Amino acid sequence: MNLLHNCSNKIVRLVILAMCFCAILPLTADASSARSINNDLPVFYAEHEDIYTREAAEAAKEEAYGNYEMKKVIPGGMTVGIRINTNGVMVLGVDYVNDESGTARKPADGILNPGDLILSVNGNYVENKEDLRREIESSNGDIRLSVKREGELFEKTLVPIKCPQDNINKLGAWVRDSTQGIGTITYINPETLKFGALGHGIMDIDTKKLMCIRSGEVWDANVKSIKKGRRGAPGELLGDIARGTNFGDVRMNNAYGLYGMVDNNIDWLIKEPIFIASKDEVIPGPASILTNIGSCNVVEYDIVIETLNKNSSDNSKGIVIRIVDERLLDKTNGIVQGMSGSPIIQNGKLLGAITHVFVQEPTKGYGIFIEHMLKQESGF
Repeated sequence: MNLLHNCSNKIVRLVILAMCFCAILPLTADASSARSINNDLPVFYAEHEDIYTREAAEAAKEEAYGNYEMKKVIPGGMTVGIRINTNGVMVLGVDYVNDESGTARKPADGILNPGDLILSVNGNYVENKEDLRREIESSNGDIRLSVKREGELFEKTLVPIKCPQDNINKLGAWVRDSTQGIGTITYINPETLKFGALGHGIMDIDTKKLMCIRSGEVWDANVKSIKKGRRGAPGELLGDIARGTNFGDVRMNNAYGLYGMVDNNIDWLIKEPIFIASKDEVIPGPASILTNIGSCNVVEYDIVIETLNKNSSDNSKGIVIRIVDERLLDKTNGIVQGMSGSPIIQNGKLLGAITHVFVQEPTKGYGIFIEHMLKQESGF
């Protein structure tokens, strides 16, 4: 089966949507070569904690930290490489397989959907594509798949097709078990060493589904160049992940961002913590963002907060900002992919993070209030 090949240190490519996440950039190898003709879903592994749903995120919102004005965090702005592994093998789509008579058939059609997670085959847990491949190739006759779809677990029985070209069992499905890219750290909690990044979840670039993660890592990133944004075509950071320095682990991916733990010996921890601002403190007007775009050091750039929607149904779009700093505009023309998670500062307090860019106006974008991100820490 033709499975997605996971490849490190590739040039980061941009995926453009009508309204574009400006955060994590999928690497080319994980997107363009992602086509697999053998997919199966394992069954038995389905812990309650293996997917942090929007409902769980909403519940976490109710667990307030109390007095936000009294809470301090280390502000981020550091561009990092992010690698995550899915909890199970994600189905991207189904395809034809030629049987022994040469007839093209779709054995998974109507059974597997884009975004499904294959958890086990015949009761054997599959952690990645190679596990899945081995289980299918060694099967005889029907196979029992455990599939998770939209948080619900169910089992299906499929009959693999033995492809005459290589005499290997195949199910006719494209799959993915990992992704990687570049994003920005928003904050680090100096008390717990937990971090928040991006300000929105990592979506699979093919299925547009929130990725359910099993594990992940944060690495140093080499930003080699910047593709400037323009009307109708958001910009992007071009670079790769340097596997020399591991900053920490990824524990959770949900609608409010990417979360995990940093190592206790990283240089970022020597930065001075600052207070956070609650929604009620944020006002339209001058502010700034922190980012190390095109620099080894995090730099503060001027912005304007244009509008606020403190009761937005989409918490990742509660703030509208505009870049006004000529230094940053000269480098990027505004907000580019890879900047999601860049902290927003007003009156010396961390109030939120950049999340999206306006495709038709790259100097403008959305942001999330920091309190929505902080409340997710109870999820891991």
